[in-house]
Amino acid sequence: MPVPSEYAARRRALIRRHHPDVGGDAEVLAAELDALDREFAQRRAVVPPRVVANPPLRVRPTGRVRRLRRSATRAITRLRGRLPRSVPGSRRYFEI
Repeated sequence: MPVPSEYAARRRALIRRHHPDVGGDAEVLAAELDALDREFAQRRAVVPPRVVANPPLRVRPTGRVRRLRRSATRAITRLRGRLPRSVPGSRRYFEI
């Protein structure tokens, strides 16, 4: 299968050569880009898609881990409420 950077390099070269801003023709540019896309689509169709033999496992945290995470979050929130306003990350609430 072609490396994506090869496709990008060839596409950039075609655009540099045929872009209307540099004196090229828009129709020629469109035709060349279509031909390039068709060529790379054929190359991609030849190579079978890669199959992942062992998909990554998703592990849910246990009850202990969830409780620890909750208590740590509460402790951090309490600490942030006690920090002076000049400290980044502090929380200050006031009544309106």
